[in-house]
Amino acid sequence: MKNLQRAVSIVFCPLMQQQNMRTQRTESVQQIGVLALTLTTAALFMTLRNMPMMAETGMKMILFNLITIFAYLIPVALVSAELATGWPKNGVYHWVEEAFGTRMGFVAVWMQWIQSIFGITSILAYIAASLAYAFDPELGANKYFIIFIILSVYWFATLVNFRGSKGSGIISSVAVSAGVLLPSVLLIALGAIYVSSGNELHLDTTLSAKNLVPSVWEAGNLVLFLSFIFGFVGVEVSASHAREVKNIRRVYPIAIFSAAGIGFVTTLLGGLTVASVLPAESIDQINGAMQAFSALLTHFGLLWLIPILAILVALGAAGQVSTWIVGPVKGLLAAGQAGNLPLWAQKVNHQGVPTNLLILQAVLISLIAMFFLVVKDVNTAFLILTSAAVLIYSLMYILMYAAAIRLRYTHPKVERAYRVPGGNKGMWLVAGTGLAASVACFAIGFIPPLNSVFSIKSFEFLMLAGLALVVAIPVLLFSFRRPFWSLIKATS
Repeated sequence: MKNLQRAVSIVFCPLMQQQNMRTQRTESVQQIGVLALTLTTAALFMTLRNMPMMAETGMKMILFNLITIFAYLIPVALVSAELATGWPKNGVYHWVEEAFGTRMGFVAVWMQWIQSIFGITSILAYIAASLAYAFDPELGANKYFIIFIILSVYWFATLVNFRGSKGSGIISSVAVSAGVLLPSVLLIALGAIYVSSGNELHLDTTLSAKNLVPSVWEAGNLVLFLSFIFGFVGVEVSASHAREVKNIRRVYPIAIFSAAGIGFVTTLLGGLTVASVLPAESIDQINGAMQAFSALLTHFGLLWLIPILAILVALGAAGQVSTWIVGPVKGLLAAGQAGNLPLWAQKVNHQGVPTNLLILQAVLISLIAMFFLVVKDVNTAFLILTSAAVLIYSLMYILMYAAAIRLRYTHPKVERAYRVPGGNKGMWLVAGTGLAASVACFAIGFIPPLNSVFSIKSFEFLMLAGLALVVAIPVLLFSFRRPFWSLIKATS
């Protein structure tokens, strides 16, 4: 065995040393400031695609949003800020590894990566539906058009990301500005003018408990609530850029809270706008934002803007895809270089980008895209992919929150530029709240979407089988790992 390891070292070490030198040189050049990190973080979750699902809940969206910000957004932002400034090395993998060991760290980052594949596919479907509005809205229900756009956009974005975080950062900044912030501000502004002019409202603004407080016994409300949570998942992924951030201990907390605040205000006001101008029963869960734009622009005699806005909205979603392509993969690469993945999966180009992992990711997304051929309704496929992503992500968040609590006791002296306020009790309160919210989301994830072709039992079986497969793969990889897989770590 020693002779085999020595032989492998002779063959692989020179290549690995060269790759490490290139990676270190690249990282020393590419530096990210507050604005770039804020926009990159915002691009991870900010989108118009969650506004229609929020709008379907009517005035209940206000309470849903408040629950989301206090039970999800604040805990994620506070905990990830502390963990990223205390352990800025490799994101979720390093955080969970420090608390519970390498195996659990690998499982956590694997789940973060896998959920992104389901999440990205649903975003790509949204891009296809938005582009359809620029040419022919009926194309939004055409499965072959959707699959063509998914494959074209994703493979193009993958190739662009081969150039490293500098290229993807520019794309994310431009896309989130022109394709998310600009259309969102325009939607909200047009909605405000529409409402203030005394036009008919489709939103019941009655201030009653029945109209404001969602019933936990209505499965439809609970499933739609996942759209609120899913609208903010990924805040912690920006930690994968930690080594490229100028003065991370100051910049990271500022950027992550700024991005979270912008996202919360924008999506809430956007959801209220969609609910105000469209009847709830006519809101399309994928194209609801474009429906609202169409209604408002028709009212104001600006129909010529619809194709332009459709392209901008698609651009914004494409920027989100570009950001998600590299973020989770960087965490998986870090776990791989620690000896948890075969050497082929650890290959990086001269920009430090894990090209083989990106290609594998693109292949998996291409296969999942075929899911749209199986499910009759595009909206149903969209919601099922969202439910799968939420289930997987909820488990990862459970590990992350548990790690944050444990590290307060096992590593109390590690310097954290930002700490969750209130000492250990404050961490228990904040992380415990996030932990409870994650458990609740995990349970809700087993409820099938309304009008789904699946029965409750078949949907639960589908979700359980998929979840078991997702968890089993990293456990098996860890069990069968080989000593020479960690050669990159040994030569760094």
